Amino acid sequence: MAKKASVKDVRRRNRALILRHVWLNGPTSRSEVGTATGLSPATVTNVMNELLAEGTVREEGFHDSEGGRRRAIVRVAHDAGLVVGADVGETQIGVEVFDLGLNRLAARVYPFKSRRIEVGEARTAIADQVASMLAELGVGSADVVGLGLGVPGIVEEDRQLVHAEVVGWHGADFAGFGNELGGDDRDGPGKGRGEGPGIPVYIDNGAKSTTQAEAWYGAARDAEHAVMVLIGEGAGAGIITDGRLYRGSSSSAGEWGHTKISLDGPHCRCGRAGCVETFVGASAVLNQWRGPDETWLGRETEGVEAILTAWRGGDPAAQRAIDGLVRHLGLALSNLVNLYNPEKIIVGGWFGDRIAAELLDELQVAVRADSLAQPGGEVVLVRSQLGPEAAVRGAATLPISQLIETGAGVERLR
Repeated sequence: MAKKASVKDVRRRNRALILRHVWLNGPTSRSEVGTATGLSPATVTNVMNELLAEGTVREEGFHDSEGGRRRAIVRVAHDAGLVVGADVGETQIGVEVFDLGLNRLAARVYPFKSRRIEVGEARTAIADQVASMLAELGVGSADVVGLGLGVPGIVEEDRQLVHAEVVGWHGADFAGFGNELGGDDRDGPGKGRGEGPGIPVYIDNGAKSTTQAEAWYGAARDAEHAVMVLIGEGAGAGIITDGRLYRGSSSSAGEWGHTKISLDGPHCRCGRAGCVETFVGASAVLNQWRGPDETWLGRETEGVEAILTAWRGGDPAAQRAIDGLVRHLGLALSNLVNLYNPEKIIVGGWFGDRIAAELLDELQVAVRADSLAQPGGEVVLVRSQLGPEAAVRGAATLPISQLIETGAGVERLR
């Protein structure tokens, strides 16, 4: 028997509904909030007054009126706090500080020394970059609402464990990481690193957090049913259904790069064979062009530009490799079309962005060729609107999403 919602539960839900609308659709008005959420004018007014008193939102002027009472404009108070986004990619860690409107204030990049990175090195690198940027901005960890961390793998959220084959992590432990991010001169006399209040940390798969950013600010903004695919060395996907990110029973949904499109295909770093990423990942395509040598090892972005130049110039080997990429990627995407019936597929990731820039029309044809007629005829392929900045921005949405979903005010998450 379902537990009856308490008054507290109802208030939290109402706050979450209002916060979500203001965050994602502001500046707005109380009447627009009421229309969008279905809440009564009295409820909207009460909750909005709470949010104004807390400093989470503020009034900024009035809508033009053609008569009658003027409607006050409300929006999130962008300067009420900071959020940090950190994304562990395939070759580097990007870390950026944003205000609450997700306007970038500072950015750092930490390149890997090799193809993999130890979790201890990653934790230290992120903490160092955060400390450096906060010092540059003249603020302290107490000003930060939270840090979102995007990682390339499966996350056990309850234990903050990460399983990421691409960087060599097997149960990488991020428990207590937020405590390593606290402490600076603004936190009080004698406070050193790790001795301050710390920063709440929220971890998620990078494809999911990037999809959330695209849903909030990019190509999936108005989509109720969409899939975002990220393609680099590997491949992943984020699935939006009924306007919400789909996670699955243990939050591992979206490991599309390790679904199979061949029973005896190339060996994958996951230990199996025939995975999607072994056909559509950047190195896989370069190997189809030049053979399995190390010409482009560590220089995959240069290699991608080289093969595209050769393809445009009519090089037969490059054309075979690119044709194979389109066929295999079209097949892999058609499986998503048949399974999830999306209205839109957004193609992103550093290699995916280049594919979408050059081959989107060919890819659309390939997807429809292998999809069922009805869903295949409906789906539209588009290029990511956020581009290379999507991953770190997506990570930064994690603490904001926590604030929205819990109905908390800015101060309550610190």
